[in-house]
Amino acid sequence: MSKVFLDKIPSTAHIESVIAAEPLKNGQFVELGVLSDEDFESREGVKAKDNASADVLLVDAPISYGDPHFDLDTYELAAGKAGRGYHLVAGDIISVTEDLVHGANVGEYVAVNADGLGFAKAVDKASAIAQVIGTESHGFDGDVAVVAFV
Repeated sequence: MSKVFLDKIPSTAHIESVIAAEPLKNGQFVELGVLSDEDFESREGVKAKDNASADVLLVDAPISYGDPHFDLDTYELAAGKAGRGYHLVAGDIISVTEDLVHGANVGEYVAVNADGLGFAKAVDKASAIAQVIGTESHGFDGDVAVVAFV
């Protein structure tokens, strides 16, 4: 499903235009590469493998103008296409579908998952990038985990 909701992100947040090197889902942590030769504004992006390589979180905002075949649950940013990546900082709060939080419960700290898609339970607070601070129901989207960056 891989949905991300920007709960508490400042309007001045640093957003990158990311060109996907391979198909990427929302909630994918991305390592940024060089500027695009085409527009000199977008940066190449590959899947991050850990906290250190996670430069941005892909939170793309696809638009469907009544396409009956569009399904946000299965949406992926196609390779070669531009998407939106957020530089998240301490104090930012997002909600993610439960498939993006692996092995962590409310109150526990999380790090970047091994494949870069979502979060995994951190060994300790020092190795964490965020903390799961709650869960809530988003109705149609199901249950979500509320994550605060530390």
